[in-house]
Amino acid sequence: MVKHTLVRLCSATALMLILLAGSASAQEVTMETLLDRIQIEDMLVRYYYELSQGNAHEMSEYFTVDALLDVDGTIATGRDEIAKLYETPNDEEAREARANRGVGHMLLTNPVIEVKGNRAVAHVIWTGVLNPGVGEEPGLYEQGREDTELLKVSGKWLISMRYISSDSGIPDRFDQTYEPRGNPLADWE
Repeated sequence: MVKHTLVRLCSATALMLILLAGSASAQEVTMETLLDRIQIEDMLVRYYYELSQGNAHEMSEYFTVDALLDVDGTIATGRDEIAKLYETPNDEEAREARANRGVGHMLLTNPVIEVKGNRAVAHVIWTGVLNPGVGEEPGLYEQGREDTELLKVSGKWLISMRYISSDSGIPDRFDQTYEPRGNPLADWE
């Protein structure tokens, strides 16, 4: 009986130390930071929703005027260059290929968001899911990470720097610039 009580006490103490150590590095949660986190997550989800709906021409509106977008080493600076990066071929062959591909969705998971006043950083994992048709199994077609710095401009969160890093399924157009990398915003403050 004493042995079981001692094991339980040691386990509870270890758990408490782990929780205390983990909370030391976590951001203090306030109503304001919670609201900011929700707004940032909503913006990131809307971004991919717009992209999946074929609204690539509007993607630059999610960025600050002088933003940096780095997609696997292909860099665009400013809204005009970012808009060009999101352009997709629209000839008959490209339209037919998209129509025959099926429906794609992007899942954003494991968000880690830190807010400091009007600046924030968000790290997420993205996974592309392709649905070829009703009755067919969906498949994963790409996965990677995003490390994003955001600024709150006139009450609205906008992307100031975004690093998109593919871990698998990289589109061919990024083969020339791709290099494996860690988190470019790891030292963000």
